[in-house]
Amino acid sequence: HALVALFTPGAKPIHKATIVPRGHALGMVSQVPDKDEYSTTKQQMVAHIDDCMGGKVAEEMIFGSDFVTSGATSDLKSATRMARHMVEDCGMSDKIGLIALSSPEQRGASLNKDADDEVGNFLRDSYSRVKGLLKDKERELHILAQALLKQETLTQQEIKDLIFGKEALGEQKDVTNPAPEAVP
Repeated sequence: HALVALFTPGAKPIHKATIVPRGHALGMVSQVPDKDEYSTTKQQMVAHIDDCMGGKVAEEMIFGSDFVTSGATSDLKSATRMARHMVEDCGMSDKIGLIALSSPEQRGASLNKDADDEVGNFLRDSYSRVKGLLKDKERELHILAQALLKQETLTQQEIKDLIFGKEALGEQKDVTNPAPEAVP
């Protein structure tokens, strides 16, 4: 999750990452926005879905698909809720269009299927993006995992120091929240 958040535009900044169990989680990455947010952009919603996919994809890469655990259950539920919100409430699906969908019982089987297909597309696209990202950053994934095994909890600064090196940080831009392009 931490690596995905670090390299995904629109992701909330990392506060801390830990492998210390918390409640039902076997570890967690806490992310805190830089400022109060009153609405959420599509980029931020997609980043949230990508963040949620990080744990499952990392488990598959490290342990193989036959040894993936149920640990990603709440992440997958959260990703599905966000994708459904984007499709059914926010009009962010090209296939469904600019419509807020009423309850499943009121909209008919065809529209339900289209909405479910679009939610699945958002999730599959996210999985593919995250898989590509973590393959590209596999070295960093192992560095971060080893540091967490050694220290159990890392701050945002410690993670950035590990990934980018202390010298590079002076020149490193905020990779998760780049400045928006000027709109003509």
